[in-house]
Amino acid sequence: MSFEVLRSKKGGYVKSDVIAKLDALNAVIFGLENGMPREQALAELKKTEQIEIRKEKGGFFGASGFDTDDTDAYLADLIAKIENLIR
Repeated sequence: MSFEVLRSKKGGYVKSDVIAKLDALNAVIFGLENGMPREQALAELKKTEQIEIRKEKGGFFGASGFDTDDTDAYLADLIAKIENLIR
């Protein structure tokens, strides 16, 4: 994702869920950049896969969340960065 902005969209992902997953992935990146062992990083990455990201209800009275396409692309970029750091 080139512009690194998560747009809001009615019926998108629940913002608190996305932020929780981003925090967990950033913690893995920070750990790897500061000497976290490879095995520990892989275990932490596996834990982040278990973090559920729910969708907001759409429709007229639905809440806005983070755009699903933007979020999926950004998460994929972070996971690719982690995989490169682990290698």
